[in-house]
Amino acid sequence: MAAVRRRRQASRGAPWRGQLQWTSGTLLWLVLLLVVGGMYLAVNAKVAAAGREVLTLEDRRLELQRDNAELGAQLAKLSAPDRMIERARAMGFRPAGPEEIEYLIVEGYQPPPVFSAPSPPASTRAVDSSLSPAYTETLGEWLSRWLGRSGGRP
Repeated sequence: MAAVRRRRQASRGAPWRGQLQWTSGTLLWLVLLLVVGGMYLAVNAKVAAAGREVLTLEDRRLELQRDNAELGAQLAKLSAPDRMIERARAMGFRPAGPEEIEYLIVEGYQPPPVFSAPSPPASTRAVDSSLSPAYTETLGEWLSRWLGRSGGRP
């Protein structure tokens, strides 16, 4: 009881102490709120920067894909058979005649085997044959087998 009386006297004697406690508590919450808000803004700034970088990289990827397609079209245009024959003639080449062709026989050379497509799998294959017998046994069969082996004792 005496302690309560002392507190009342102390707070009556110095009313600024209660105001100081209330103000410090309010400032503590305000500082905490500002710290959390600052962290939130920092994280959002990093996410926004990463998003902008992703968009930039995607634009660059699309640009490179377009350039690649254009180069592929140019290559196809330049290596067209008609154009290649024309360029070869301009450089002094001509088709070889039968008397100008020379064949070489290489000893020990084995040509690659002729490709033969594999036969399709048989459609009459039983579905159960692909499963292990351990997976085709029913619960009742397993239980009767287990009870028979243990002599009727669980």
